Amino acid sequence: MKQINQTSFISWIFLLSLATIWGVNFLFIKLAVEEIGPITNVFLRLLMASIILYVVMKLQKQKLVLKPKLILFYFILGAFGLAIPFSLISSAEIYINAGLAGVLMSPMPLLTLALSAIILKNEIINFKKVLSFIIAFCGLLILFGFDTLTQIGKGNSIEIISQLIVLLAAACYGLNAVLTKLVPEINFISLATGVTIASVIWILPFALFLEPFWLNDFNSKAILAVSVQGVFATAIANLLFFKIIETTGPVFLSLINFMIPLIAYFSGAIFLNEAIEINVLLSLGLILFALYLNQTSNANN
Repeated sequence: MKQINQTSFISWIFLLSLATIWGVNFLFIKLAVEEIGPITNVFLRLLMASIILYVVMKLQKQKLVLKPKLILFYFILGAFGLAIPFSLISSAEIYINAGLAGVLMSPMPLLTLALSAIILKNEIINFKKVLSFIIAFCGLLILFGFDTLTQIGKGNSIEIISQLIVLLAAACYGLNAVLTKLVPEINFISLATGVTIASVIWILPFALFLEPFWLNDFNSKAILAVSVQGVFATAIANLLFFKIIETTGPVFLSLINFMIPLIAYFSGAIFLNEAIEINVLLSLGLILFALYLNQTSNANN
């Protein structure tokens, strides 16, 4: 993919849109796995998204490029960016709540930062940028508070395993964001389509043999939850994801993981009437300052 690494106003709009979609999506994953199996949830959302993306690709008069090297990247990114983390998070949210899943995703930006410096070797990591990540991470600690953080690593064995697999999902996302920059130049719509189709192929055997999806009882709640995930959190989100990677790079993209827990929190306040605490407002201020600090760090290079 071509690398522009130029952050513009529209880049921030894309980033905020993607963060909003993925932040709210934790709620829909929880709703879905309360009714259907996690593999079924992942398979159906990926299948729906692949159909939508294929139609969009054709409407844009693009085509699915099937060169061997690109096919390899389709399957690598389809695994680490979609099939594996989707399955891990969906399985985990059977036993842990959506808010805790959001907390456990927060280390992903730090991993992306390290992997970008090691693998790509062309990301400029200066003191100001590192400081911005530290400040944002401190903001997350203030957001969730001591009581919430102390729940990590506690509980019965299945809860601990669920927490660990969400951390593994975060690692997959971090690796995926970096590997995407190694993809040969290709239209981002075609790339998103190819990756999503590959992810369907990855998950299909599990949906057929481990969790036969046709045996599930799909009520209106399950249909709504899966549809939102397929259309918004997968199809539209994939287009936004690859566009952001193409234009601004994986380190900038990783900032969404500081936004997602905040958005998940406020969506809970809006839709579930949860109280907004003073620590949340303080956290928001720190994270916004960290985003500003990260943005201005590029101007000094």
